[in-house]
Amino acid sequence: MKKFLFLPLVILMWSCGNEPSPNSVQDPELETTEVVLFALNDMHGKIDRFSKVKPFIDEAKEVSDKVFFVSGGDVFSGNPIVDFHPEKGSPIIDVMGAVGMDVSVLGNHEFDYGQEVLNSRLAQATFPFICANVQNTGGVLATPDPYTIIEKDGFSIAFIGVVENSSRGDLPLSHPKNMDGLAFQQGADVVAGYRNNAQVLGADLVVALTHYGKEADRKLIDQSFNGSESFVDLVVGGHSHQLYNEVYRAVPMIQSGAHMQYLTKLVLQVADGKIVNKAYTLIDLSEDHPEDLAVANTIAAYNNRPEFYTTLATASHDHNRAETACFYTTALLEETGADLSIQNYGGVRANLVEGNIRPYDIYTIDPFGNGLETYSMKVSELKTFFQSQYSMAYAGLDIQREGNNILIRATVGGNVLADTTQLTIAVNDYISNTNPDNFQQLLKRYDFTTADYLIAFLSKQETAIENDGCDRSLD
Repeated sequence: MKKFLFLPLVILMWSCGNEPSPNSVQDPELETTEVVLFALNDMHGKIDRFSKVKPFIDEAKEVSDKVFFVSGGDVFSGNPIVDFHPEKGSPIIDVMGAVGMDVSVLGNHEFDYGQEVLNSRLAQATFPFICANVQNTGGVLATPDPYTIIEKDGFSIAFIGVVENSSRGDLPLSHPKNMDGLAFQQGADVVAGYRNNAQVLGADLVVALTHYGKEADRKLIDQSFNGSESFVDLVVGGHSHQLYNEVYRAVPMIQSGAHMQYLTKLVLQVADGKIVNKAYTLIDLSEDHPEDLAVANTIAAYNNRPEFYTTLATASHDHNRAETACFYTTALLEETGADLSIQNYGGVRANLVEGNIRPYDIYTIDPFGNGLETYSMKVSELKTFFQSQYSMAYAGLDIQREGNNILIRATVGGNVLADTTQLTIAVNDYISNTNPDNFQQLLKRYDFTTADYLIAFLSKQETAIENDGCDRSLD
């Protein structure tokens, strides 16, 4: 049972290696329980290394019945094998279950496929997804439980889940249309509301399983204090793709990077409802490790999608992110015939590499399934949009910030366009949906996704894609 007390004979030392710090001093008469916790976050559909994960879980379970395996969210969006499977997202849910996942928090990209598909994945999962700060106000989401209590060999952990809501309208960073009828509260406020929850406090440990980011997790800890101590014993985080093992106000907090690069292993010593020692191991999954054959075979079967590996065109050089965005905006400009195409850098998720360009590569660069639209806008309206936007790439016009002014020309060195000039603008529907005040005069809503039009553009190219040194960015 969770207790709030001061352990005067215990110095809490959080080691950064495989063993507890030699400076840790424990009361020799204090009885401790050893618990093992593995954590991943921000996998983004990367399934290939899960065959390396299972042997670590199995090995730990051979010597302990108190092994927990958790996910900090963003399971989807980043691997075409997962994102464009006929049952979107199902391969990684299947593989997570096969390796023994116990619980995952919802990440913002769990909403990328829409609520109905998310419901199917929640139903498919052999483990619970949790999220305490989502409210269904008219959507179709089968709202997940706010927390879950998992008991193993008589030891229980209460996991409370929260997702970030930093986008317009206090929504997570996903397409707004995918969250119709949902509302999101501030995660730190919601977690603080459990400080007197009898069920939560009845567990041996309380873990905040968050998709919130490092700084937000610190705010969560600030609000978690019940008197002189936090009722949250550990924060396992995600969202910011950071790698750390830290302590903030005596509460340990970890995050494991992203994209299945690392698996974190914690060995916790627990006494009287408090963590009194923690051994931390960071496992680099890019290195050679034993693989589970059954999981490897499952992954190989999912990867058997030859249609993703046909050649569409070639790239003459490795593209950086700005050069990839030049390719992206040029393609949409030509496919729509617009005066200007705009793309947010957050929607360019990978770079073009030298050599053959395949559908797999395009769906990796553009995994979200966003729609394509064109709008009519005056130059003055376009300036208003750009005044509040950063990290945008464009093609078709010359746009420059000069002090507090934005100057728009038809070509580099040409005359500045009058504010009354009417333009046709091509954008993905994430941009238009998150900026409805700016995009009001819809001209055309295209039938397919932006990725489909990138593929169409590439299929017409007779020479290699070349954007060396191109940087059309408005920062």
